[in-house]
Amino acid sequence: MKENIDNSLATARSLVRTHVERRVRLSDTLIKKERPGNKLRSIGDSEVPGLRIYIHPSGSNIFYFAYKPKNQKNWVRYKLGNFNILNLPQARAKAKKYGAAILEGKDPVEIKRELKEELILAELIEQFYDKKFKRSYGYKNTTIKTVKTYFKCWILQKTNDPKIREIQKENPYNIQHKKLSTITKDDIKMLHSIVGLKAKSVADKIIDYLNVLFNYAIEENLLAKNPIRLKKKEKFGDKEDNRVLTEEQREMVLNYAYKIDKRTGKINYNYYAKKNLNLVACLVIVWWLLTGRRNNSEGTQIKWKQISFPQKKIFFEDSKVGQIEYAIGPRAMELLKVIKDERLTEGPLLWKEGTKDYVFPSYHYNKRNSKKAVCKTPYLSSAKKTWQRILKDLNIDYLPPKQCRHTFLTLLLKKTKNIMIVKKAAGHSQIKTTNRYAKILDEDVVSGLEGMDQVQEKESKVLEFKKS
Repeated sequence: MKENIDNSLATARSLVRTHVERRVRLSDTLIKKERPGNKLRSIGDSEVPGLRIYIHPSGSNIFYFAYKPKNQKNWVRYKLGNFNILNLPQARAKAKKYGAAILEGKDPVEIKRELKEELILAELIEQFYDKKFKRSYGYKNTTIKTVKTYFKCWILQKTNDPKIREIQKENPYNIQHKKLSTITKDDIKMLHSIVGLKAKSVADKIIDYLNVLFNYAIEENLLAKNPIRLKKKEKFGDKEDNRVLTEEQREMVLNYAYKIDKRTGKINYNYYAKKNLNLVACLVIVWWLLTGRRNNSEGTQIKWKQISFPQKKIFFEDSKVGQIEYAIGPRAMELLKVIKDERLTEGPLLWKEGTKDYVFPSYHYNKRNSKKAVCKTPYLSSAKKTWQRILKDLNIDYLPPKQCRHTFLTLLLKKTKNIMIVKKAAGHSQIKTTNRYAKILDEDVVSGLEGMDQVQEKESKVLEFKKS
């Protein structure tokens, strides 16, 4: 077979017609040096006819076997694999097989079927992105981003996070290069335990996303059975943190994080300077506590175009249901008005190019950090350090920032006594999700019953005293 492949190369050269003039002997170094441009371009391999590397504007480099049959105008291309997954020798071997098969006069569809090899996990992930996500199977954009991030970090092992790299170094695994049929439940359990060393909740989510991935493989006849099948007790489980700020603590944080000059009605910059507090981070925290919105997608990343001042609402695009809206309370509306007015003045909130669209702009945008890396995030990336600082200054036991949302929704339920209002405010699709806040209030119910019993006991003693 090898001799036939090698002998056919000379003949194959006469069949291959390159649609881009550039043809060189490809190498890993050459491919890595190529930078994406505004248009799709390709480079042909001078060693193996038909092999081309396509450089996409998005930054991805993909191997293809391309040829132009005799007496035909259209090109025929077959995707061989992504450069990050398929190395150059493997791509050349695949291209040679295609060239030899074409010379035998086989139908292109039959060629693809015959040369189809069992995928490794990394190749399945790539295919899943191309077919499942791009066809929009009801996944939110935020979900797609999360899945890609988790798979990139933990399965493909492409991350700059020093903590994750250290874990992977101490616990080597190679599941991304395993053939689908060879992946076992033990492999999945091993991956789950390793990810759990960094974050147990992420470990459980990766298992859930892998389950979707393997079910897709079964649907496409790429896999006979799903190797996941982890029982609920084998997962770490989502341990609910029911801790929230009291109403008094919430007001303490709000008063500490949000200072207005009484004379001008504007932000008191001197206060934040004396306290050495990050102003934008403080305003984000105030937004969390006044609205109960999620920390990032509904917090740090919101834009002015999402805010309607006349309607007193904020709008979000949802891939499943379209546009969704949430009401904004008077205190939160006042906060937004103050911030918008301050955008025209000097300071961290200054309205400038690149950050002007965001309610909570990044002061470090386009600036270099201590590692000389340029900040490309136009909005505040995190308020966690400021949140920790405020709780410490106020002598409040630490709670994760997400508990700001839980605090707001719990207090809303306490004030309204209407769980449907809380469901609407939270944006929950199912009432069972909202019920967790009813559970949080169980302690309040108990304390209330105890208080009522104490009152009844006192009244009973008074009556007994009067009778005697």
